[in-house]
Amino acid sequence: MRLRLLTATVGIPILVGAIWLGAPWLTIVVVVAGAVGIWEFYRLLPPRVAPLPIALGIAWVVAILLGAQASSGLRDFLTISGVILAAGAFAATLWFIAFYRGERPLLGYVYLLLGPLYAGFLLSHALVLWELPGGDDLGRNWLLFALLVTFATDTGAFGVGRLMGTTPMAPSMSPNKTWEGAAGGFAAAVIAGIIVGIVLDLGVPGWQRVVIGATVGAISQMGDLFESKLKRLSHAKDAGSTIPGHGGILDRLDSILFSLPAVYYLMGTVFGP
Repeated sequence: MRLRLLTATVGIPILVGAIWLGAPWLTIVVVVAGAVGIWEFYRLLPPRVAPLPIALGIAWVVAILLGAQASSGLRDFLTISGVILAAGAFAATLWFIAFYRGERPLLGYVYLLLGPLYAGFLLSHALVLWELPGGDDLGRNWLLFALLVTFATDTGAFGVGRLMGTTPMAPSMSPNKTWEGAAGGFAAAVIAGIIVGIVLDLGVPGWQRVVIGATVGAISQMGDLFESKLKRLSHAKDAGSTIPGHGGILDRLDSILFSLPAVYYLMGTVFGP
């Protein structure tokens, strides 16, 4: 616990400072997280799956993230991301055909293509969310909103699950998660969505804050379960040991990777201008 607190004491100011300042500092933090994330992802391989090309994965993820930073608007972001994903998939397929020698080729191919999509494309929404049109502070505040509501979901699920959790939610993926904890996380997300929206002065009606908070409360827990399934397939307790006391980067990003796109597309298409 002391190590976790010490790491948080150092890491949280760096993250908040990068979000507050924006590019290039936020870009640097996101690119480093993405590069470490794909490295961890390719290490989370089920038994008998041959090693995957980490250098190719890192290059692909960095290209996705830099493309997102260079984009302007939703359509431009999706176009650039689509081109990079398609080009990367072509290069990865050529490598797979020429060099892959594992016993489970289909699963190895799925992991090869899924990694940059998971650790790159999903994470890239942090950058485009910060760049939402509507003023210098709007995108920054929505990114903070997404992170804070996700953290509230994790805290609520953990606290309620520890206090009164009795009904297993997904024992094959994560034995410690309960339906009571999930309900607590969802409720915490809705409450946090209302409060954080007021504090950050996001300028949207209360019912929209409730909808976005509830969406984050549901989908962020799906992200947590998804990463738990990856670790279970790989017989691993943590995705890595990159963050002392916390495990790997993916262990900290699992919920966030799903909540960032949810908030971005809700604000960029449903509730946006």
